[in-house]
Amino acid sequence: MQITCRACQGKFRIADEKIPENKSVNISCPKCKKKIRVNGRSSEQEKEKSVTSTGELPFDVLGDEQTALLCCNQDSSGSSIQNSLAEIGFKTVFANDSADAIKMSRFHPFDVVVIDDAFDSEIETSKHIYNHLKLLPMTSRRNIFVAFISNNYRTNDHMGAYCQSVNLIVNRKQVPEFKTVFNQAIKENDTFYAVYNETFKKYA
Repeated sequence: MQITCRACQGKFRIADEKIPENKSVNISCPKCKKKIRVNGRSSEQEKEKSVTSTGELPFDVLGDEQTALLCCNQDSSGSSIQNSLAEIGFKTVFANDSADAIKMSRFHPFDVVVIDDAFDSEIETSKHIYNHLKLLPMTSRRNIFVAFISNNYRTNDHMGAYCQSVNLIVNRKQVPEFKTVFNQAIKENDTFYAVYNETFKKYA
């Protein structure tokens, strides 16, 4: 399983069999040495794992790279977003559809998710990756930066982003400027949560 340290945001993997099933253990982060509480898999999770091969996981090996899930077509705009994120240092993966995106997100804690409003548009709303993210517990959702690509909103429409439960809106016409817009939005998001994160580290 993949573990993310809340203190330093370091990521590393632990063999599932080292964590007793249905139990929790405390381990030390190899980077900052802070204690991390790790929950073992439940019996139901073990059943789900048995039908999911390693080859279906989004990433086999990770260091300190940040990761992004792209829920958009691999056309010119999708490739442009992928290239922009790669230039910043993100490892990226495209989802084929919402079911694929949800499955990958369950096995890997993505730092960023980019959703095009045209992605998998014929599926039921309740089964869409967008709805899946909206229903996540806030402790999980807070750690995911969601960017929404749409023709219906202007770039950096903060009220629109709030109404859509996303962190950033980018108008499709400005996708070529995604890198600049995204970098600014990430800085603002980090500043917004700075006090919370420092307080959490102090008392965690």
